[in-house]
Amino acid sequence: MRTLYCKKGLTRLQKLILAAVAAVIVFFLAQIPVLAEYLFARGITRALGFVIGKISALFPFSLYELTAFVLIFGAAALVVGAIILLKERQYPRLKTWLYRLAAAGVGVLLAFGILYAPLYQRTSVQSALGLEETAVTDEKVYLAALYYTEQLNALSESMERDGQGNIVPSLSFYQTAEELNNSFIALGSSYFAFYEVNPKPVAFSVLMSYLGITGIYFPFYAEANINTNVPAYTLPVTMAHEMTHAKGVSQEGEANVAAYVLCIRSENDYIRYSGLMSAAASMINALPEEEFEEVYSLLSEDVKREYRNANEHYEKYEGLIDSLSSFFNDLFLKANGVQGGTRSYGDTVASLVSLWEQLAF
Repeated sequence: MRTLYCKKGLTRLQKLILAAVAAVIVFFLAQIPVLAEYLFARGITRALGFVIGKISALFPFSLYELTAFVLIFGAAALVVGAIILLKERQYPRLKTWLYRLAAAGVGVLLAFGILYAPLYQRTSVQSALGLEETAVTDEKVYLAALYYTEQLNALSESMERDGQGNIVPSLSFYQTAEELNNSFIALGSSYFAFYEVNPKPVAFSVLMSYLGITGIYFPFYAEANINTNVPAYTLPVTMAHEMTHAKGVSQEGEANVAAYVLCIRSENDYIRYSGLMSAAASMINALPEEEFEEVYSLLSEDVKREYRNANEHYEKYEGLIDSLSSFFNDLFLKANGVQGGTRSYGDTVASLVSLWEQLAF
């Protein structure tokens, strides 16, 4: 007599637990610097970024933007549906919904752990940019601030401006991206991903401005999204920043350093002006009050007017939504090991001092 056995597969809960364990393991491995650098950043993450980026580049619009709207409306529909199921006492069906939601959440965490989290543990971007470590002194910060101010004033004289005093870009959005891609290639460093990045303008840029976001890299699509509702001089630096993320740099301060350096070294005046405007602002703001007033007074009236225009532009979008967005962004950065949170965006003074030493001497 033969006995038939039916092999029972894993339950949904067991599958969910296994996926969660896998996510924990990936995040643990991503915290080990040597694995983060060579297994992920230069290996798995880079290879997946190349493939995913090629696919997302086939779509001329922002997939991140589309996904954001789908998630917003989907979340609203989910809440309404859950209320209806509770009211009708359809508990088994609600349980299935919750399981699928949990599975999706674990899947997102696992994907993030592979596609982006390891990049937070990489070695510094400075050596890849050709910058040397230097002792930062008050005198150096002051002299560097003077240097960037002088360079900015000189370049400003040759820039075309509109009736409001803002520069007129000499390059289109996609021409700017092409120039920046060439700048990455010119570095000749394997630290950055070898493939070109195709940034995309965000259609709902005004809404993005209310969220206080000038650009965002979405690792699930390997997509650099750029808010085009920004002062003209900021766009190249913003684009370079998001492209740096796509090239394998997660840390916000590190992405800032790369963006400033690439733009300042550019042979294109529009891109270089963008870098100098950002660098001068960072260095002057790093000065004590007396020196701040001194160096700021040396800025040309055209440059001062453009800074004022930019401040007025951003002030229009400040409010509760912007504050909430900044709060959650700060939490996200700290959760990924960026101790300064959103303050890490300004951790560029030492690198700009090093760049000053390289350019001025």
